Amino acid sequence: MNLSPPLLSAQRASIILVSLMSLLHLFLAFNVELGGDEAHYALYGLMPDWSYFDHPPMVGWLQILPMWLAPYDWSARLVPIGLYILLNYLLYRVTIELFCLRSPDSPWQSPQPDTNTNHWLGFWSVALLNSCLILALMGMAMLPDNPLMVITLALILTVIKLLETNTLKYWMILGVLVGLAALSKYTAVTLVLSLLLVMLVEKRWNWLTQKGLWLAILIATLMITPVLYWNAQHEWASFLYQIDHGTGSTVWELDSLVRTQLTQLASYTPMIFILGWWMMLKPTHYRDARPRLLLLFVLPVTTLFAWGSGYEESLPHWVSLSWLLVIPIIVHWAWQHRDKKWLKPLIYFHFILAGSLVLLAHSLLYKPWIPFDDHKNPIQGDYGWPQAAKTAMKLQSSLTDNPKKLPLFVSNWSVTSHLAWYARPQPVFITGNRQTQYDFWFGLPQAGTEGLLVVPHYEKTPPKTQKPAHFERCDRLKEESLSVNDAIVVTYRYYHCFNFLPPLPAEDERP
Repeated sequence: MNLSPPLLSAQRASIILVSLMSLLHLFLAFNVELGGDEAHYALYGLMPDWSYFDHPPMVGWLQILPMWLAPYDWSARLVPIGLYILLNYLLYRVTIELFCLRSPDSPWQSPQPDTNTNHWLGFWSVALLNSCLILALMGMAMLPDNPLMVITLALILTVIKLLETNTLKYWMILGVLVGLAALSKYTAVTLVLSLLLVMLVEKRWNWLTQKGLWLAILIATLMITPVLYWNAQHEWASFLYQIDHGTGSTVWELDSLVRTQLTQLASYTPMIFILGWWMMLKPTHYRDARPRLLLLFVLPVTTLFAWGSGYEESLPHWVSLSWLLVIPIIVHWAWQHRDKKWLKPLIYFHFILAGSLVLLAHSLLYKPWIPFDDHKNPIQGDYGWPQAAKTAMKLQSSLTDNPKKLPLFVSNWSVTSHLAWYARPQPVFITGNRQTQYDFWFGLPQAGTEGLLVVPHYEKTPPKTQKPAHFERCDRLKEESLSVNDAIVVTYRYYHCFNFLPPLPAEDERP
């Protein structure tokens, strides 16, 4: 089986592929409204802080400069597109470093070309990454996982150097990278466990006596002080939220775990999902130090979210780091079995199907051209918010000459970012007792406040009234349906609401 096209080098083929995907992302950046998470983290950039309620600060800090220069939809996507390019490069590097330059017999000696492989393994890792539906979509949408994945690949390259040379320079780099990972996402704590596993499995007990290790710990600790400072100033709100987020349910349900895994199967493509689990479960992959190194970074994340999903279904991007890191192992395994007659049709089938789905998903972001029944379009949650914000502000001006007298409200925290981004700099408040980042930005609405409530059709209507943290009465002002191809994608309802009732004290809250 020939896995290396003859007319191009692996590097050039990789550059062409990543360039095409980046051009697609740039085109969509100027033509597609922001999704909920994208708008949320763009607001982070507009309101920089030491840290934030729901995440460490890296995802916001990276958006500060784009938001300062040009606070528009397209500029919110420049950083994630750049991170995706870097992600492809580092994945190529990790694949080459582990499976092309290092022998399975002495992987941590001076690198030597492995005659059984070639640099096309790097290209196929990049190709597999870009054929993965959710990872390709994340290539233009800012999430905390984007910088975390980039930092982790750089960290793995640094660990390889430490296994080989154990010099002070690489210990210092390691400390910086661990600090950056911790500033990106709280689940970066799994990287610490992975590093301990590397020391244990590779029998590097002498690291404990190296001043470089303790210097790395000091550097990482100093780098996370912004998170500690913000939490100390806000009664440890972020830490308490994360603990409750992971342990809020006391009942573990197998159905929840199965649903999470099925969602990952669809999001990461069947081939990557099935082969990825095979890579994780096959004992021989732990006898070869090269795939084992990656698996030591995969297993803590996979175990954390696989078990946690029994309490609360995990979103597919939460485990993006795991599926990213199994890609080089899958590619190396496929190379070793390239003479199998069934493998070539499987690879062709995967790239035709997965590539088509990637292009289809991106085309639907540009325009939802596939016909769906009214209110059944899968993009309804991220569609039409610029128009909804425009209508809401127009209704405000028709009812009052001062928007502060009639602030904007939503009935669910998950849609707040949409309206807050497109109605900025107006504050947006949320009915209900749940604490969110918006409480820290905009404060809580005063008792007795009137408001203009915006409710998309997929939220419960009519809105709740006569309950704490809700209004006493809401009168519908307008209903607006947005259609494509003669089918309604989303309907927004606008309410003039009266007498906001104060929330219950925290100790009296009831579900």
